[in-house]
Amino acid sequence: MKRNFSILVGLLALVGLKLLGDALSQRLGVRVPGNFWGFLALWVFLHFRQVAPTALAGASAFLLNHLTLFLLPSLVAAVVGLRWAPREMALLLVGGLPVTLFMAAACGLLIATLQCTPRKSNHDA
Repeated sequence: MKRNFSILVGLLALVGLKLLGDALSQRLGVRVPGNFWGFLALWVFLHFRQVAPTALAGASAFLLNHLTLFLLPSLVAAVVGLRWAPREMALLLVGGLPVTLFMAAACGLLIATLQCTPRKSNHDA
């Protein structure tokens, strides 16, 4: 029960930052989405805090674990759109698939390289 309340507090904090960003975007009158300003505020907060609060970490973990649920509406729209735009989908597959595979391979190589790199400990300095 306490964990669920902590997640709820973290979600409310994220929504609050988004609303703060929306208000800031409207107040400044710039054409930058409020989500960006909210993300920037979150980044500044976490940068100076150095460690994420427990509620925020719990909410972030919950959202990442259930990320596929947030992608479902986009996937349904894409599947419905497939029958209307076969030429565009072919172009997307021909152009997007190689780029996706290249990026996946590059990320895999980067992660493998970072895992093999010996880390310098504070005692060595």
